[in-house]
Amino acid sequence: MEAPWPVRLGWVRIAELGLGLLFVLAGLVKLSGMPFMVELFRSLGFGQWLRYVTALVELAGGALLIAGRMEYLAALALAVIMVGATVASIVVFNRSCIPPLLTFMLLMVLAWKHHPSEGDRAGQ
Repeated sequence: MEAPWPVRLGWVRIAELGLGLLFVLAGLVKLSGMPFMVELFRSLGFGQWLRYVTALVELAGGALLIAGRMEYLAALALAVIMVGATVASIVVFNRSCIPPLLTFMLLMVLAWKHHPSEGDRAGQ
């Protein structure tokens, strides 16, 4: 049986807390309507709805990582956001894709660590 999250302070839990905080803060910045975020999403050409969707996914995923609940789904949803950020860094903004790519890879490791086993899916 796994220990409750305050006791479970290995590297996986530290990564969950760090990434969770990072994504909650990133989501709040996007929702606040800071001019640089509005301009960044305008330059993508999809409209401001994408900023709101991205912010909500970041807030929900970050909160789930911090809470230690549904980490598998949270990491996968946030990884999708990071795929978009990586592509946008290369194609639209012409800047380094290393930060979003490394974040994507860490999220995929977390998803792998929390992948539900066959027993979990069978309700055992």
